[in-house]
Amino acid sequence: MADGLLLTRKERLRVFWLKLAAAVAPSLVLVVVALALGDGAVGWSIAVFGLLIGFFVATSARKVRGALVGGIAIAVVLLLFQLVVAWFITHPIGRS
Repeated sequence: MADGLLLTRKERLRVFWLKLAAAVAPSLVLVVVALALGDGAVGWSIAVFGLLIGFFVATSARKVRGALVGGIAIAVVLLLFQLVVAWFITHPIGRS
């Protein structure tokens, strides 16, 4: 693909939806796993943040592959964030 200047409106829209799907799909897999394990609030928070940040990545990425890499990075960061929050909640020092 070139710089996209000669793409029609329909082609640009198709490329945008491909990039959005590639950026959001890894986060949605994480949402499905969280909801399947019974964490409703965690799953919905991952969904909201994954969609918002995925939209940012989709509009910033130049290629679909870049959006996919960004989407995987988002999913990893969201998973690590949830693990850190869970560790802080269950840590014995924080309990009184």
